[in-house]
Amino acid sequence: MTSFLRPPALSADELLLLLREWWPEAEVARAVTETGVDIVGVRVPSERARDVWETGRRRHGQTGWWPYVTSASPKGEAAYDDEAGHDAAERERSVGEAVRQDHDARAASVVVSSFRWSTAGLPFDDEDFEGWRDDHDPDRLAPLLGPAVVGAMLGMPRWATDGSAIYSGMRWINFVVARGGYEVPVLLPRLYNNMNWFGHGGRCLTPLDDAALLRRWQEQWGAQLFFATGPYLELVVDRPPLDPRGAAQATTELLAYCGDTVQDAIKTGDGMARSTMWSLWWD
Repeated sequence: MTSFLRPPALSADELLLLLREWWPEAEVARAVTETGVDIVGVRVPSERARDVWETGRRRHGQTGWWPYVTSASPKGEAAYDDEAGHDAAERERSVGEAVRQDHDARAASVVVSSFRWSTAGLPFDDEDFEGWRDDHDPDRLAPLLGPAVVGAMLGMPRWATDGSAIYSGMRWINFVVARGGYEVPVLLPRLYNNMNWFGHGGRCLTPLDDAALLRRWQEQWGAQLFFATGPYLELVVDRPPLDPRGAAQATTELLAYCGDTVQDAIKTGDGMARSTMWSLWWD
């Protein structure tokens, strides 16, 4: 299967040969999920993962394959994804919807649903309720943040390049045919596990919600899917918001998507939201 009937510039076999040329000393592998998603990967030491990913990202326009760093081989990724029980036609429809959907509107709906879920039926007093509104409304949050900064904060990966944090000191840089990283959660909906639920109240997120937020962040701030495995997700952000209003907007969306990470909206708005790396983790 190719992404929304869009053939890549290189076939999987051609990409394998290219990866061998780029990194002749590294292990390379290929697997195909039951829904027809090709995964091609190269295994490198974790400290080299960022450089290898950057090379793949720069060449995306020439290859048609999007890279992401992870802990699983293509075979392991395919086996895990096959457990989801989707068929190829359903996966293709989902990718098509991810491409066609109004991602800005869907992202906004995720923020609204997060606010409603967070406050519905809970014994908050007026002060608590206003605090929740501040966290979910960028116009209310922005005045609480620090002034605009001249340059982005340098963000460092928390998990992608840390040899001691997850599994081993090696990482796979896997590639799938995609227009951008925002399609990857639809192509491989079990790549990273945001649990798709948030404790109580029945609030659920879907891979299409993932795709909408990732695409919006890519277009708005240059945020690109970088690392994904288990409950961990990291994005490289080329143009993070530097002003309070932009940082507040990013923070409210990050909070709605991953409240486990964004527990203090002001701290996030003055920190991670204005940095070149967004590291998210679901409990």
